[in-house]
Amino acid sequence: MTSVARSTLAAAALASLALPVDAAEFSGYLTLTTDYVWRGVTQSDGDPAAQLGGEVSFQSGVYAGLWGSTIDIDNGPDRQRDAEVIYYLGYGFDVSSHWTLGASAVVYTYPGQTGSIDYNYEEYAVSVNYDDRVWLEYAYSPEYYGFDIESHNVEVITEWPAGEYLVVGAAVGYFDFSDFLDDSYAYWDLGVTWPISRFSIDLRYHDTSGPVLIVSTPDRCDERVVLSLRVAF
Repeated sequence: MTSVARSTLAAAALASLALPVDAAEFSGYLTLTTDYVWRGVTQSDGDPAAQLGGEVSFQSGVYAGLWGSTIDIDNGPDRQRDAEVIYYLGYGFDVSSHWTLGASAVVYTYPGQTGSIDYNYEEYAVSVNYDDRVWLEYAYSPEYYGFDIESHNVEVITEWPAGEYLVVGAAVGYFDFSDFLDDSYAYWDLGVTWPISRFSIDLRYHDTSGPVLIVSTPDRCDERVVLSLRVAF
């Protein structure tokens, strides 16, 4: 973790401690999925994954969370990642009855990673949300996967009720890795979610425009259908 990431986390943590405890809301969730797909690319080599997360949020709009997943990424001899743990801190505020703005800092870590490369990295994002129906986010990393390479990601997400029980959702994104080999890719997904009390079942189709060196290989970024079960607690 870089000094910038540590400073960001420390500042947000101090801001959280200054808030009254009774203003905090805690939430957690467990997800079982047939494939962990992130920005169109499988992180579990097409195999099932288990994920666990928790978040604390305050009335001020400050929130912090921790999330982890099993993964399976093999980047060559003696370069293996089997777990991903994400720490994030953010702030969101309403600018009108329909619009919300937000900013966040996220640190991606890979406990137990093997090899000489440190794949841990941080990412900073700003977002705008309309009525919890449409989200636009821009994310920037100064050192993607620990390399001295910048990355940029723009994503639009939308969710809409479909009848009494279902929610239809879609996303389109563009990952710019042009600072390295002048490369980039687009990705998209389309799915339906069935929320049932504390449970939700999601069936989703993912695809990308093609592989990008370091980010993916042809077999990790091809089209796939993913089924997930999430339990909130």
